Formats: sequence, structure tokens, C-alpha cells
Amino acid sequence: MSLAAATTSAFPLAKEAVLSIARGGGGGGPDAAIDLTRIGMRLNAMSSYALISSLMLGSGLYLFAITPLKTSDVPAPGREGKLQRAAVSAFTVLIAACIATSLHTAIIFNVMALYANTALGQALDAEFLKFWESGVATALRKNAFFSFVAAIQTFKLSFALSIFLKSDGTHRWVATIVALGIMLASSIAFWQMVGIASLHIFKH
Repeated sequence: MSLAAATTSAFPLAKEAVLSIARGGGGGGPDAAIDLTRIGMRLNAMSSYALISSLMLGSGLYLFAITPLKTSDVPAPGREGKLQRAAVSAFTVLIAACIATSLHTAIIFNVMALYANTALGQALDAEFLKFWESGVATALRKNAFFSFVAAIQTFKLSFALSIFLKSDGTHRWVATIVALGIMLASSIAFWQMVGIASLHIFKH
């Protein structure tokens, strides 16, 4: 299954799946009671994305603060200086993207969970389903997931560049290559998990 198909099927659930989960599984008529336990699990899972994004946001801001962000901060001349200045420019772009996408993901998932819990807390079950299944909410959840993925990848690359810029000598290259290797393995494992989840959990 392709990444687009995986994320589309994963975020959000199809209408029938949402109704089935909301009613505790099975068919259920239009007046069936919402299973708050299952809905709570769904909202908690969504909030976990926001929590991870918040952690990446904080880490990204810290990297932004401790890493040289101006090419004029690089005193090295010649080829090495050009390489370092290119790394500074790439880092600035990547860390800005990491911070922006992390913030977007945290805001969307937290606010959506807040409104969903507000509706359920006021026993507005029908209104909750309309909100959850609306085209706008559907698009926002899917876009927030793509934003979440972008935040993870840009943070990894920013961290590798930060290692490169904060080090010097031979160990600069060793540390950067080791970090990139571990991050590559992590990315492969991440996409494997997404693929397995798409195959067994979000295929319906």
C-alpha cells in the first residue's frame, strides 16, 4: 500500500468505521448510544500525536537557540567554510519547518480533541458525530498527520546538521554519519509500522 493510501485510510476513519466505533461496534441504529470508552481511546490516541509534536517543538526551539544561524558566524575560510555556511543555511530552513509543522500538528489535534470532549461532555452525541465526520475535520486530521510526519523528518535532519555545526575535526564527520545512520534505521522502522497499521488496522 502506498503512503498516500496508508495515511488517507488512517486519518480519518471512514464514516462507517467512525459510526461503528462510536456505537461500540456492530450496526446499531441512529439512536444507538455512543461508547464513550472507545471514543476516549480514539481521542487519547489523537492527543498522543499532539504530545509528541509538542516534545519535538520544544526540542526544535532548543536546537534553534544553541546552533549558529548566520553564515557570518562561520569563520572558516575556503572549501570548509563554504560547506559550513551551506550547512547553516540548510539547518535554518529545516529547523524552521520542524518548528512550524510541530506547532501546526499540536494545535490541530489538541483543539480537535478539546471540541470533541466538549461535545461529548454535554451529551451532544449527534453533534459530535457530525463534527467528527465533517469534511473539514477529515481534511484537518489528514493534513495534521502529514505535518506530524514532516516534523519528525525535519527534526532528524536538523539534529544531524546541528551535530555537524557544533563539532569540528574528524569526529565531526564520524558523529554526523553515525547519527544519520541511526536516523535512517529509525525512519525505515517508522514506515514499516505505518505500513503494518495500514494493512491490519486501517484497511476497513
